[in-house]
Amino acid sequence: MTETIAEVLINRPSKHLNRTFSYRIPESLKEAGPGWRCVVSFARRKEEGIILSVREEDTSKLDYKILPIESLVDTFPWFTEEMMRTALWISNYYMCTVIEALRLFYIDKKAMKTMISYDILWDRIEEAGNQDIPALVDRSVEQVDEKDGRLLFGDSLSLYVKQGFLRKKEILDAAHKEPLERWLVPERTLTEEERRKSKRQAALSDFLEGSPASLKRLKENSFGPALVKSFCLNGYGHVTYRRKKTFSLIDEEGKRKDRKLTDEQEKAVKEICESIDKGSYEGFLLKGVTGSGKTEVYLEAARHALEEGGSALILVPEIALTNQMTAYFASVFGDKVVFIHSNLSKGERYNNRMRIDNGESPIIIGSRSAIFMPFHNLKLIVVDEEYDSSYKQGESPRYNGRDVAKVMATLYHCPIVLGAATPSIATNYAAEQGKIREITMNHRVFHTPLPKIHVCDLRETPPIDNNGLLSGPLITLLHKTVADHHKAILLLNRRGFATTLMCSSCGYVFKCPNCDVSLVYHKETRQLKCHYCETVHPVPRECPQCHGHKILYLGAGTERVEEELAEYLPEAKCRRFDLDSTRRKNSAREILDDFREGKFDILFGTQMVAKGHDIPGVQTVGILSADSILNIPSYLAAEQTFNLITQCAGRAGRSHEQGEVVLQTYNPTHYVIQAASRQDYDGFYRQEIRYRQALRFPPFSRLMKITCFNEDEKKANRQAQGIYEWLTAVIPRLPEKVRTTPPFSEPIKRVRNLYYVSLLIRGDSLSTLKNAMRSASVFQENDIIIDVDPL
Repeated sequence: MTETIAEVLINRPSKHLNRTFSYRIPESLKEAGPGWRCVVSFARRKEEGIILSVREEDTSKLDYKILPIESLVDTFPWFTEEMMRTALWISNYYMCTVIEALRLFYIDKKAMKTMISYDILWDRIEEAGNQDIPALVDRSVEQVDEKDGRLLFGDSLSLYVKQGFLRKKEILDAAHKEPLERWLVPERTLTEEERRKSKRQAALSDFLEGSPASLKRLKENSFGPALVKSFCLNGYGHVTYRRKKTFSLIDEEGKRKDRKLTDEQEKAVKEICESIDKGSYEGFLLKGVTGSGKTEVYLEAARHALEEGGSALILVPEIALTNQMTAYFASVFGDKVVFIHSNLSKGERYNNRMRIDNGESPIIIGSRSAIFMPFHNLKLIVVDEEYDSSYKQGESPRYNGRDVAKVMATLYHCPIVLGAATPSIATNYAAEQGKIREITMNHRVFHTPLPKIHVCDLRETPPIDNNGLLSGPLITLLHKTVADHHKAILLLNRRGFATTLMCSSCGYVFKCPNCDVSLVYHKETRQLKCHYCETVHPVPRECPQCHGHKILYLGAGTERVEEELAEYLPEAKCRRFDLDSTRRKNSAREILDDFREGKFDILFGTQMVAKGHDIPGVQTVGILSADSILNIPSYLAAEQTFNLITQCAGRAGRSHEQGEVVLQTYNPTHYVIQAASRQDYDGFYRQEIRYRQALRFPPFSRLMKITCFNEDEKKANRQAQGIYEWLTAVIPRLPEKVRTTPPFSEPIKRVRNLYYVSLLIRGDSLSTLKNAMRSASVFQENDIIIDVDPL
């Protein structure tokens, strides 16, 4: 007997379940195929699964029984073919399980949730003569849910199950139910006699005119639930459920008039649109100085994609930038624009996903999670600020959104535009080698010169405040800015008020009990916080070591800047912009909108202030500590420092008047500071690429970091040593040149009471090594992190 067999992947994040299991598709579920989510029996439980493939097979020749798929989760396939292929590439390249990759495409990590209930077995209770349960529950109650069971029976719950008085049941239910609404469907017209008996029901019949209508619409027209109920009881119609229509989250419809493009913009748009017309993959680097109008190029290219009947994906690195980009596009395209990011509620994300799937909103804007939507006829992908490290996911699977977008462009046969004023070294090198086409835009839209950068050597011009934040030249420039009714942006890439608390008597430093880092004092909430495990601690009154009371508040963060600005610029209205001030939903957008409308003069904060904001009237930028990133132990330190300085400086003078920047540093002669002060990307790139080539760092090699973690430091070290021994045995047999470091402790070796020990692998190619690692038992444990292309 030939039956349809599905290969199903169980939705459990275990390395030992990284394979499919065969299930029979029953006739009642014949629509099921690859990409559908389903419910199956697995290990005596109901589990959620994903169908990866189907085949026809003669099951009569098998000597084992194939279980059927029990039900489908959705009324449509959740995954398109391109989504499945993208997930398989992520799993293969980033060394994660297939289910971890597929979960990226979910609204939540599970489509189904387990509901626990307890059947009350009264016959057994009465037979045993138990008097406790009847005293708690009425005899008519046959079942209680988990919450009520714990409330009623307390610690005796598990005992009653063991004694057979209660039967525990697990039921799978949808974690997010498809939004439905009730509709009234007319079945016949009323006779004249029926119309005379009930004029209201006759009016309802006339309103329907033989067509269904939602109960919501009926209520809006004064036909209430009681009338609808009697209408159905009389046999005039029936109520059914239909999928609820989606709604747009766009506040404003398209109003903006078309803008005249500059010559550079026209040339860029022409090249990209010609590539869209070809209907094949092509990579572009759109390299334009800050303020050159790259966003307008994206918009016109997206317009062309829509005119050709397609859709466009626009990626931005930060959620805060999603609002600005969405508003820009919505001013032209209205509710054809939809946005996706992790700050949306599950309901909003589901709604926006359905708008994309239905084709209602063909322009998709968002952070890296927007990659995982069900695109149809995708004709353009844009990755704005492509160099940004925010595109890299910090947990497994540790993918880079920019690189996944490149793979998607090949799958959807469309061009991808990587936009930046300061491209990553790897992307610029790819353009230099001819792997992608470079389009340059060297002039600002209004031909305003790039901002003038003043390097303030803090060794010769010490800060005037006690905390080393504000120099005299910066304070003078800020006074002038506020007096001229202009705006300013200040960057300090540290949160909180004081970064270290130390006892002045014995030198004791207040550290997080779970992590090897100092606690940060947040004055606004009067708490000490760990920025790694997010634990909160009370402010100490004395030193726990010597019981002294003289505690020093050292270091400075954005909250300290707030206090210093109030002292030195009392006339200025200032607002902080960092993770702490933007935790509330939509607060980031509200702060930026207020700044845009001139409700305050100075916006200061962490690197959130530096990225892509186009705010009229910003004439001054202050970079309070250019050295903070430069000294991190990473081969990317120079690149990240240059990018941050240049991007932050680029917020100034974007309209008709040249802006000014004060760059405070203790290393004014460093090549990064020198190049950034001239805004000379090409000069910086030539210097940096020589260092990378000499040291064999990317783009001249591939990197992979393997990290072992454990509550016991010795166990973490032993495990890392075992991996090192495996690598040193395997690497000499590889065809590619590959090297590994011995195990080393991470700079912050303990986080959340887990010790981290790592190895760094470098090679011309790591493909063969990855294949060997997949089959090695040493990598099958769950307390190992594999980070491909680490940042």
